[in-house]
Amino acid sequence: MLDLQFSIERPFFLMLLAIIPALWWVSWHGLAIGNRWRWILANGLRSLLCLLVVLTLAEVELVRTNDRLTVIYLVDRSLSIPPERLEDVVDYVRSTANTFRQQVPDDRVGVISFGGNAAIEIPPWTGDLFLRSKMETAIDPQQTNLEAALKLAQAAFPVDAAKRVVIVTDGKETLGNAMPAARALSQAGIGIDVVPITAQARTEITVEKITTPANMREKTPFPVQVVLNNRPGIHWDQKTGNKPVAGKIRVVRRGNGRDQVVIEQQIELAPGTRVFSFQDNLPEGGFYTYEAEFTPDLKGVDGFTQNNRAASFTHIESSGQVLLIVDSTRPNELDDFAEMLRRNDLKVTIQPSNQLFTRLSDLQPYDLVILGNVARSSGDTREITAFSDAQMQMLADNTRNLGAGLIMLGGPDSFGAGGWTNTPIEEAMPLDFKIKDAKVVPVGALMLVMDKSGSMSGEKIHWCKAAARESLRALGPHDYIGVTTFDSNTSRTVPLQTAKNRQFVTQMMSRLSASGGTNMFPAMEDGFRQLQANEAAIKHMIVLTDGQTPRADFGDLTRQIEKSGITVSTVAVGQDADVRLLNQIAAIGRGKFYQVTSPKAIPRIFMQETRRVARPLVFEKPSGMVPLVSANHEILKGIPSTVPPFTGYVMTTPKDSPLVDVLLASPDPTGQTNALLAAWQYGIGRSVCWTSDVGQRWTTDWTGWEGNEKLQMQMIRWCMRTTGTSDNYLVASEVRGQKVKLILNALDDEGNFVNFAAPQLNGVGPRSEIVSEAFVQVAPGRYEVELDAQHAGPHFLAVSPEPGQAPLRIGVNVQNAQEFRDRSDNLPMLRRFAALTPLGGRPGEIFNLDMTEEQLANIEATPFRHDLRKASSQRPLWYLVLVTVACLFVMDIANRRVLWSFAWVGTLWARIRHQPIPEALAGESLHRLKAQKEKLNQDWQATFDDAEMIADVSIAAPQTEEVSAPTAAEPGLEVKEEKGYLDRLLAAKRQTRHLDEQE
Repeated sequence: MLDLQFSIERPFFLMLLAIIPALWWVSWHGLAIGNRWRWILANGLRSLLCLLVVLTLAEVELVRTNDRLTVIYLVDRSLSIPPERLEDVVDYVRSTANTFRQQVPDDRVGVISFGGNAAIEIPPWTGDLFLRSKMETAIDPQQTNLEAALKLAQAAFPVDAAKRVVIVTDGKETLGNAMPAARALSQAGIGIDVVPITAQARTEITVEKITTPANMREKTPFPVQVVLNNRPGIHWDQKTGNKPVAGKIRVVRRGNGRDQVVIEQQIELAPGTRVFSFQDNLPEGGFYTYEAEFTPDLKGVDGFTQNNRAASFTHIESSGQVLLIVDSTRPNELDDFAEMLRRNDLKVTIQPSNQLFTRLSDLQPYDLVILGNVARSSGDTREITAFSDAQMQMLADNTRNLGAGLIMLGGPDSFGAGGWTNTPIEEAMPLDFKIKDAKVVPVGALMLVMDKSGSMSGEKIHWCKAAARESLRALGPHDYIGVTTFDSNTSRTVPLQTAKNRQFVTQMMSRLSASGGTNMFPAMEDGFRQLQANEAAIKHMIVLTDGQTPRADFGDLTRQIEKSGITVSTVAVGQDADVRLLNQIAAIGRGKFYQVTSPKAIPRIFMQETRRVARPLVFEKPSGMVPLVSANHEILKGIPSTVPPFTGYVMTTPKDSPLVDVLLASPDPTGQTNALLAAWQYGIGRSVCWTSDVGQRWTTDWTGWEGNEKLQMQMIRWCMRTTGTSDNYLVASEVRGQKVKLILNALDDEGNFVNFAAPQLNGVGPRSEIVSEAFVQVAPGRYEVELDAQHAGPHFLAVSPEPGQAPLRIGVNVQNAQEFRDRSDNLPMLRRFAALTPLGGRPGEIFNLDMTEEQLANIEATPFRHDLRKASSQRPLWYLVLVTVACLFVMDIANRRVLWSFAWVGTLWARIRHQPIPEALAGESLHRLKAQKEKLNQDWQATFDDAEMIADVSIAAPQTEEVSAPTAAEPGLEVKEEKGYLDRLLAAKRQTRHLDEQE
C-alpha cells in the first residue's frame, strides 16, 4: 500500500495568502478587461499564481508512506560462541529470513557480524538470503562489541522502510556499552528482537591467574600461586555435576633463552576455587615468564579450553647481561671481545644470526644488545638467514620503550654495507647509514633481470616483487637500480636510475604480471648495456628464472660482462630451471649461484646480493688514520690523549639532531663528517655506533693499546640499561578485562612520601603497539595510570619514576579469556533489549534458537511482522511549483492581451452536425462587426481632422498681424473642450463593456 500526503515545512509563510482576497477586491472596484468570464478567469489565474508562490516559500513537500520493512540480523562471531553453535545460528538466520520475508511489500533483509568490531556481511536487499557458516568479513573474535554492531546497523538501514534488528548473541559484552545504543535505536523507531544463544550444559574450568613478584633478587626464594576455578555445568544428575575433574597442572618458566618445566602434577579439581602454590628461586638474573596450564584427562569435559592458561612475569635483578649477535658463518669472530666483557663481570650470551630471538620477551633478560659486524642478511648458497621486519622492530622498541641499550659494531658487513639502510635499526641509531653531504659520493648500480613468463605466476611473481622492493630498500639514494623483465620479449620495467625516487620504482615493479614464454638472452644483454653505460663504482647483476631458455652464446656475453667490471649472480627457482647454464653464468661472472625450491627464499637472496652494491661505503686507507676527538663525553673520560691509528671504517652521516654526540671522527675523506664513535639518547634507552671493527681487520693496533679495553667498557656501561635501587618504589598491576591499572608508591630515602613527581609509563604491546602514558597522583606518594589494552597478550612496561632515574620493568599479561570467564548467557540484559518500545511501534520479541522446523513454521510472531511505524520519505516540490507558476504567468498575460471569443464554437458545432448556420446569428454578428468597424473609422477620421485643423492654424498664424483671442463674453462664439486620446480610449472601453452587458 502506498500513501501520498503533503507537508509544509514553513507554515508561517501561509499568512501571505491574505493577498488573494485583496486582489479580488481591487479588481472588482477597478477596471475590468472584457466580459464577466474573462474577468473571473484573469483573477482566478492571478489567485492561483499567488497560492503557488506562497507554497514555494512555505517549502511544500510530498510525503510518501509505505509498509516496507527492513530486518538486519546481528550475528555474534566472538570466540565465546562455539563453532557448532555458530552453524546453528547461520541455519536459523537463513531459514527465518527466507521463510518469513514478505515479497508483496518488498521487504529487505541484511546481516551484520560482530566481535571486537562489526562488519556488514550482506547489505539489505530484497532477494533470498544465502549465508554460510564461514563468513567472509574480518572481525576480531577475541572481543564482543555489541554497541558497534547496533550503531553500524542504524547507519546501514535504508530510509524508505520500517526498521528492525534481530540480535543473535550470548550477551557477553567485553567492549562498549550496548544499552545506550539500543535506547537510541528505539527512540529512532527501530524495533529490537533478540535470539539468545544459550550456554552449553558443560563444566567450565578456568585458570584465573598466576601470581609472581614483579621484582626479586638473585637466589632469593619467592612464592608462585596458581588460582583455578571449576564451575559445574547444568546436569540432570546433580551428583554427576559436582564430581571433581581430574587433570594435570603444568607450570613452565621461560627466560634466558630456555624453557623449563617447574611443576607438572596430577590433581583433582573439585567444584569451586582452588589455589595451587609452590616456591621457586632463580640463581641468574633476567626477565622470566611463568605460564600455568591445566589439561583435563577426559576430552569434552571442559566447555572452553581457551581459558585454561595464564601467565605472569618476574624480574630478577643482576649485575648486567649482554646479548651479542654474530654472523652465523663466523661464529667465533668476536670471542675475544666477549671474553673481555666476561672479565668485567658481565654475563654474555652469544647468539648466531641463524638462531635469532623470536619474541620480545626473549630480549628482556638483557640490558644491552650488540650487533657485532652482522649483516641484515647473511649465510651462503646453502642457507641464507635474515632479520625480519618484526625482529628489527623488536630491537628498536626494546631500546626506545623499555630502556635497553643497543650497539652496532662496525666491519665490512655492518651499517649500510650490511644492508641496514631504511630499517628500524637505522632509525634507532645516531647515524644515518647513507652518505648525504660528501663531495664524492661512492655509488653502486644494481640490475635485476627477472623472468616473468607464465610459469612465474602466483606465488613466484609475488615473492619476486617483494625481493625487488627489499633490494631497493637496502640501496642508498645515490645508488642506481634497474629492473629488466623477460618472457618471450624483453621489457625495461624500470630503466636504470637512482634509487632516490623509491615510490616511482616501487609502483613500476608492482605492475609486474606473469605471461608468455621464456627468452633470457636479450634481457641479459639489455641489462648489460645499461650497466656498461653507467659510471657507478661497483656494478652487479642478478638474473632470476624458473625455466629453460632458447640456446644462445651466454658464455661470450657473460665474459663481456665480466671484462666490464660487472659481477653476475644467478637464481634458479624450482627444479625446471636450467641449473647448468645458470651455474656457468655465475662462475664466469664472479658471482654466486642459488637454487631455491621455495619462492619465499628469494627476498633473502636479493638482500644478500644487494650488499655487493653497498661496498663503496667501506673506506680503507692502509697507511692509517688517527681519530679526532670531537666531543667531551663520559665515554671518553680518562682515555689517553694519544689514540692509535686505524685503517678502515664504514662511512655514515650523523643525524641532524642535538641529541647526537660524535665522540671520535675520522680525518679522511676530507670535506665531510666521518663519525667513528657516536652516541645518543633514544627514547628511554641509549644507542651507540662504532663504525670500525674491534681488532679484527682495521684496528689491529688497538689490541695492545692501554686505553682500548677502558674505552670499550665505558661505551658498553654507558649504553646499558640504567639500574638503581628500587627499594623506594613499588609497582603493582591490576588487570580487569582489557583495562590495565598500574599503581606506583614512591618514598624517599628517609621514608617520606614523594609528592608532585612526574612518573612516566612506556612499553610495548603484543603487536608492537607503543604504550606511553603519564601517571596521575591520587594520594600522598601514590600514583596511578590506566591504559586500554588493544590486544590480548604480554605487555612489557617500564615505569620511569623521575627523568634520569632507572626505569622499573614490569610485565602484564592480558588474556583473551574474558570471553570465556562468564558462562552465563546474560539473558536479563537481552530481555531488556527486547522490552524497549520503539517510537510508534510495539516492543520486541525473544525467539528460541533451537526450534525445530515444525515449531518454526507454527510460530505466531516473526521478525518480519509489520507492527512498527510506517516509513515515510519526503520529496521537495518547490521546483515543480515554480515551473507551474511560470506556465500560469504566460497564460495570465495571454488572457489580458488577447480578446477571447467563443462564437466560433457554435459555428463549428453546426458544421460538425451538418446543420445550416443560423442567419440571424450570422447577420447579427456581421452587423455588429460592421458597426464597430464604422465607429472605429469615424474615431480615426475625427482624430485626423483635428490634427489637420491644428496644422492649418499653426501655418496661418504668421500671416495675420493681430489676432484677438475670442473670449467667453463674446456673443455667437462657443468654447468646446477637445478630448484627448486617453479619454477617447477610456470611453471606447466603457461603451464596449456596456454593449457586452446588454447582450
